[in-house]
Amino acid sequence: MPTEAYEALDKYQPEYVVVWGKRLWDKMPGERWQDGEPIVVDGCSTATGAYLLNNGRRVKTMAVNHPSVGYSWDYWYRVLEKFFLH
Repeated sequence: MPTEAYEALDKYQPEYVVVWGKRLWDKMPGERWQDGEPIVVDGCSTATGAYLLNNGRRVKTMAVNHPSVGYSWDYWYRVLEKFFLH
């Protein structure tokens, strides 16, 4: 991940980051990355992880499908609900 992205995470310290699309997701993990437990809904698995901030906090991260490849709002609502509540 580019240095600017780490700077933004450290500056704004979000609790969560939802990545819009798998192509971007595949380019993200790098230094300060920890794999997370996948979220399983309807037998489909969604990868999660976290970035460590300079202050030791973690930013929970996951990806959702980009609408251009097909997007089921009711399915992703359930995935996001599990992501934000756990």
